[in-house]
Amino acid sequence: ARDDAIRIDVSECAGYITGVNERSVLLAVYRFFREAGCAFVRPGRDGEYIPRLSSAALRVSVCEAAAYRHRAICIEGAVSYENVAGIIDWAPKAGFNGYFTQFFTPFEFFDRWYSHRGNPAMTPTPVSVDTVDRFMRDYGAEIKKRGMMHHGVGHGWTARVLGIGTGGWYQSRDEDIAPDRRDLIAEVDGKRGLWRGVAINTNLCYSDPRARELMVREIVDYAQGNRDVDYIHCWLADAANNHCECERCRDTRPADFYVEMLNEADARLAALGLPTRIVFLIYLELLWPPERARFTNPDRFTLMFAPISRTYSEPMRPDSRGEMAPFVRNDITHPRAVGDAMAYLRAWQQVFDGDSFVFDYHYMWDHFMDPGYYEMARVLGQDIENLHALGLNGYVSCQNQRVFLPSGLGMHVLGHTLWSGSLDFEGEAARYFDAACGRDGALCRAYLAGLSRLFEPRALRGEKPATGAEAARRYRGIPAFIDEFLPVIERNREAGPLCHRRTWEYLALHAQLCRGLAVVLASRAQSDDRAADDAWAEVRDWACRNEQRMQPVFDVFEFISTWERRILKRSAKA
Repeated sequence: ARDDAIRIDVSECAGYITGVNERSVLLAVYRFFREAGCAFVRPGRDGEYIPRLSSAALRVSVCEAAAYRHRAICIEGAVSYENVAGIIDWAPKAGFNGYFTQFFTPFEFFDRWYSHRGNPAMTPTPVSVDTVDRFMRDYGAEIKKRGMMHHGVGHGWTARVLGIGTGGWYQSRDEDIAPDRRDLIAEVDGKRGLWRGVAINTNLCYSDPRARELMVREIVDYAQGNRDVDYIHCWLADAANNHCECERCRDTRPADFYVEMLNEADARLAALGLPTRIVFLIYLELLWPPERARFTNPDRFTLMFAPISRTYSEPMRPDSRGEMAPFVRNDITHPRAVGDAMAYLRAWQQVFDGDSFVFDYHYMWDHFMDPGYYEMARVLGQDIENLHALGLNGYVSCQNQRVFLPSGLGMHVLGHTLWSGSLDFEGEAARYFDAACGRDGALCRAYLAGLSRLFEPRALRGEKPATGAEAARRYRGIPAFIDEFLPVIERNREAGPLCHRRTWEYLALHAQLCRGLAVVLASRAQSDDRAADDAWAEVRDWACRNEQRMQPVFDVFEFISTWERRILKRSAKA
């Protein structure tokens, strides 16, 4: 049962709460509590608001089906055991029905946190791969306890074929590959070797029957050994412009080889009687659909559209128009305009009209381009509203797990709109902030909307100038705008229930962070690179020293990495 529907009819302590499957019953229970005035504004007990009401006065009547089948969160970022366990627990409270553990063992994400990579203010406490494997077993049990759909793997299949660890984007050596498998690697510029030393970024020679056979065998073996994983994501390398140029490969699109391999995996799974679904990926070179190959059993497969290079300054719309670039082996560019990205999806939909969802990245990096989290939440909601018109049946969010500073508005909007299919953004935002903040929720909403305007996400994305007198004036005005709101923060930090107090405590930390970022951007706008570097060093140091205070809600590792690589650029240190 992959689709969810609920019915609730309760009054005067009598009635029923039902669903079409076990997961739907749980979703219905949480919906009952939300209708009764409860709120789950972020993971953890301090994110729960439970009002004091007479149960006899409660009247809840709901009969609904979820607008979209796929409503899931995918692990990314830097995480602790508790971070992932917390968001799995929170997800169905917000209407989500799936979780994607990614990788065979997602060691990299845990290693970033427990090694405190990039944070000299914290003492590393490294974990082993075996420990992360135990984490994964726990998470699998928690996912199944809630009846949620479990998505698995994604990255790592090519590395697995080569016999190299698949826990992240780690460096390896060609010498680490068994000699009898080195000729399975894609030939690029006349050489066969690991792509820039990273196994999961390395493609195979997909015209080689042995390479395809080993890949298919890995897929089938995984499905047999992990029957609790409902959706196995079978992806190629996580890097572009490195497909095989040998004589047998060069005239065939990667998608043709890809579909042929997946058809063989399907045939073997069918022979074993395994119902596991296979998710195939539209991404990098796979944006271009196959010219000849077609799926022989479309019901086995789910299309996953991953527009990783798109802009988030505008939503995907059914009337978005653009063009596909010609496919040129190892010389592709990534579509940034929404219309161009949509052209690739439409081309694939001409050859596959089965189950599908978008795998998108609003909370991977782009939320750091909008420190108020307000405008990006609006675009996210519009994206979800448009999915059915785009021929997509849901959304899996590739994201940091700690995305609730300054608020969880965007995650609330995501869960709400995936369930309902429609969104009154300002109305839903008002309801969220009233639940998260208490008496001054409306003031908080206006404040964060104002921060979004002042920081101007388009400028931080590099889509409009972030330098010059006008930009400098805007950024210099941010500290005063924050100072004007500080009395509201202070009068709420010690008042009301725990959920509200914790929201305001986080807002106080966020205010300090944003003051520092405003100084960085004002200096950059005035082309004072030395002052901007000094101001960024202070922001980075403050974030590292205060990480523990923000740990459940803010990913300092990804914050620093994103600002240095994507916003400041010249200040990149990694």
